[in-house]
Amino acid sequence: MKRDNEVLIHRRKDGGLTVPYRIIDNPSKLTNDDWDRVVAVFVQGPAWQFKGWPWSSNPVEIFSKIKAFHLKWCELPVDPNVQKWSVHIMNLDRHRRHLDRASLQQFWEHLDRYMMKDKSHLRY
Repeated sequence: MKRDNEVLIHRRKDGGLTVPYRIIDNPSKLTNDDWDRVVAVFVQGPAWQFKGWPWSSNPVEIFSKIKAFHLKWCELPVDPNVQKWSVHIMNLDRHRRHLDRASLQQFWEHLDRYMMKDKSHLRY
């Protein structure tokens, strides 16, 4: 089965503005201009996830330039690397999946705040 390595979503914001987001799973082909437009990353835990990234592949440096999120099941412990990095941890409950929508809303709120503060030069 061939996997798509990117998806384009269009998010409708308050006021009717639609904002495109390109979601990728392989950043190795990004150009320097592309990296300036990266606004978020989902962190798994191992530092090797960032091998080949700009900023010397250093997660601390990367997360000073890109908002980092980590999804985890609420009953599991936080990965030790994630604990020491500047990462927004989002807990999901296996038995209360109806709460996923609230987590999604929380993700967008955090990303919007980050973009207004640190990536305001990006235009929709």
